[in-house]
Amino acid sequence: MTSCRAGFAAMAACSLQVLAVVSLLARVPASPGAEPAAPLRETMRALYKGDFAQAASLADSYVKLHPSDPAGLVLLARADMALGQYPSAYQELHKALRADPKNIDALYYLAQVSKTLGQLEYQQLIALAPDGARTHQFLAESYYAQGNSKKAVEEYEAALKADPGSREVLCALGDVERLELNYDRAIRFYTQALEKGPNEYCSVYGLGVVHLRRHELPLAIEYFRRAVRLRPDVPIPRLALGATLLRTGDVSGAVAELRAAVVCQPDLRQAYALLARAYRTLGQTTEAAESLKKAKELEQREHEYLQKALIQDDLSLSPSGDTD
Repeated sequence: MTSCRAGFAAMAACSLQVLAVVSLLARVPASPGAEPAAPLRETMRALYKGDFAQAASLADSYVKLHPSDPAGLVLLARADMALGQYPSAYQELHKALRADPKNIDALYYLAQVSKTLGQLEYQQLIALAPDGARTHQFLAESYYAQGNSKKAVEEYEAALKADPGSREVLCALGDVERLELNYDRAIRFYTQALEKGPNEYCSVYGLGVVHLRRHELPLAIEYFRRAVRLRPDVPIPRLALGATLLRTGDVSGAVAELRAAVVCQPDLRQAYALLARAYRTLGQTTEAAESLKKAKELEQREHEYLQKALIQDDLSLSPSGDTD
């Protein structure tokens, strides 16, 4: 624990070096898109030259004229990152994602900004409460992100010792143990969270998943129904409930939940695939064919989107100026 905290403190203490790293990130080419406007090309050139103040000024002028253009917002955020203006960059990237929730550039740079802000905030946290619940929770989340579940559990338990009433930590412990297939321990933590708050959605849904994995379908259905009542507009518990009902033979009940799931999220491919199976079981061949067609369309759309994001090069934002 001491060595890990020291490591994180050292990382946070080096936060001044982040500017240099972010300056390099600012020069990474953007993902594929349409031909950019001339002001955006000028902004890119300023970024590549290392003139971050000029890049920020150009991008800011563009965003004032086009406040909902994701490309402009992302470029402004990249310039602000290079200048160390992380909170501003964070807000600009969120605006870009509101305009285009699947914008690859905005998602990528938001992850970078969030990581940097997290390091700076941790530096403050460790100074204020070196052995506090939030410090241990931060360490637990960091360990889990690194794939070290054992150390994550140790830090979550330390957080729970510091704050025994934390439903958030209890639920997080349940999630980690569930994902590690330690179902008895997961049930224990989820149950403790529910004892402190019977409407704790995370624990209700988590218990549903645990009982499903243990093939205890009636209990799984009970908890998934509770999760749906707690979050009627969230598609995932409805998808889980529909899939479980389908396994028990309640095909009509499954259809009702799966249809509700796609109302909540129209591009939920898994729900359409399960609907196709349910409709076939009911002998409704037309509905089955339509659902299967929709599932395949969504699968193809996902594949095309990933291919576009991963393999196309953005030649239009070249720093060479050849696109003029």
